[in-house]
Parts: sequence; structure tokens; C-alpha cells
Amino acid sequence: MRGAGGTEKLKTDEAFKLLIPTRVSTPSIRTPAGAKLSPETGTTMGLAYNVYLNSNKIFGCKRCKTHLANYEDIISRVRVLLPNPPVSHGAKQANICPPEQNFRGQHGKAYLFTSVVNIKQAEAMERSMTTGRHVVRDILCRQCNDTVGWKYDKAYEASEKYKEGKFILEAELLQIVY
Repeated sequence: MRGAGGTEKLKTDEAFKLLIPTRVSTPSIRTPAGAKLSPETGTTMGLAYNVYLNSNKIFGCKRCKTHLANYEDIISRVRVLLPNPPVSHGAKQANICPPEQNFRGQHGKAYLFTSVVNIKQAEAMERSMTTGRHVVRDILCRQCNDTVGWKYDKAYEASEKYKEGKFILEAELLQIVY
């Protein structure tokens, strides 16, 4: 049936395209054809678009299931120590593995991520935390405005500088959305 309504529907469907990710942790985004998308904000000309992650394990907002982060982007993930391969000719064995990093939030267990999507950032503020003073900002789910964690803007302690620009998501405020 090719009436005026059918033609209009076809034009609307053709106006969108799906950007195919080039690697597993690259987000795919549904936007109007030809629109230039800002990777930081997920917006084009003031309109907000949700970023849909393509991964085996995706963390989403517990309330609305909006995609927030890939499992692969967790920095604080516990790494399993594997036995070293046999060493010959008197070489030293080196079992290099970063120490386990346990992050805690207001609601318990938390994860440190390199990147997150579909969030809004609150104003920066100084906070005293168990690891010292930091400049942080709360991060909220863009869809439902629930607080899901915080972003480290600045760390004063030299040993904490690795956290700058990274994100904490609290496990209690997340769910696996595949």
C-alpha cells in the first residue's frame, strides 16, 4: 500500500542509519542521516541521543536500563595471577600484576572505569575520601537522572593521580543489560 501515509513512513525510516562499531567497545549510535555527533555528549545540534554499547557484558542504570559502560572498560577489575612459565638459564621470574583495587561508594562495592556513556555531570566539588582529598563531580543517568557514581577531576596525592578523568560507578546502582 503506497498511500501518503505509507510514503511518509518510508521517508522517516530511511532518514536514520545505524553506525556500525569498529571494535567491541565502540558504541553504536542511532542518529539522523548526516548528523555530526559529539562523542562526549551524544548530542547533535542540541538533541540528545543515547549511546548503545556493543559488548558481551554491559552495565546499565538499575532504574531505566540505559547503557552506561562496558565490562572491558573496568580498570579496577580483579586480575587472576597465573603461574609463571618455566624459566631457564638463571633468568629471574617476574610475576607483574597490579594489586587488587577495591573501590567503595556510598552504597558499597564500586568499579573504576576509563569511560562511561549516557551521563550528565554535576558541578565539581572537593571531597574528603578514604584515599585523601579529591575534586569530583557526581554523574547521573541521562535518561532518569539517578546518581550512578562520580568522576575524578583532580587528585591531590601523587599516588592517586591515576584516577584523574576516570569514573566510579556503584555496583548497587547498576545492572547487567547485555
